[in-house]
Amino acid sequence: MNEAPGEPLSQAGTRPAGFVEPTHERAVSALKAIEANRITDAEKHIAAIPDSPLIDRAWKSLLRGLTSVQQADFAGAEVLLLRACSVGLIAGLGKRENVDPDALRLCALALHHAGRLYRRQDRPKDAFHAHLAAHHLRQQHGSLDELWEIAVELGLDADVDRRYQEAQKWHRTAIDIAEKTSEEPARRQAVAWSNLAVSYADGGRYDEAVSAARTARDWWRQHDIGAASAAQADLKLGGILLKQGEALHERGDPNAKFPLDEAIKWLAAAHEALQAFGPDDAVDAQLCLEQQDFAQRLLASLDP
Repeated sequence: MNEAPGEPLSQAGTRPAGFVEPTHERAVSALKAIEANRITDAEKHIAAIPDSPLIDRAWKSLLRGLTSVQQADFAGAEVLLLRACSVGLIAGLGKRENVDPDALRLCALALHHAGRLYRRQDRPKDAFHAHLAAHHLRQQHGSLDELWEIAVELGLDADVDRRYQEAQKWHRTAIDIAEKTSEEPARRQAVAWSNLAVSYADGGRYDEAVSAARTARDWWRQHDIGAASAAQADLKLGGILLKQGEALHERGDPNAKFPLDEAIKWLAAAHEALQAFGPDDAVDAQLCLEQQDFAQRLLASLDP
């Protein structure tokens, strides 16, 4: 729990790039089918993956685990993902000559998915332990992209477990790593700052939460100012300002007016922008209206 997560960055020049991927043709096709939610096609490709060499068997088990997750067979998925990790570990460390780093990166990927599965099952401590094991492997053999991904997961695990100080450490680690990644660094900064803002807000640190949400908004706009994510960043900033105003209101602090006024401004802007994206963002657009209404009611109830 007291890991120093920023240490591996000094080794960035020796790291692989991107994310580990299968090399067998049928495994590549299966992964694409899973990402497109074509489970029947994925299962056909997975069945054709050989059991030898061990690296292919590990991928076969991992891919079956992912299809089980999509089919909500969580018990089966856990077994398959942990089997993939075990076989990947043997493939990575079982040779006399040298270590196979890609097999160990596969092992870390299986732990990454297992951790996400545990968090989905409301098992945040198990999720954190699985992701911390993946982090250890990625420190030694993974890319910066993989390290950023696992830092994000560790922060989310700790947030769900209400260990906000631990979570914020990992969110800041993700921010540090995002600065050094080559693929979509602005988006990765935005994700990590957004997560940090939510963590601060959930922990009751509203000044820090608002500051982080403003930074996240800037990064989302830098990433793609015309995307729905930019409007959703306005929604998140408005929502956090609303929480800050509500907390001040509950204490009878007349300064509640200021964050509430600003919250209404950002929620109105987010609503207008999200309406343009149509049905896909209708839920968020409606949330803007509901939060605006709440903020206005809080303002109206303040002592003149």
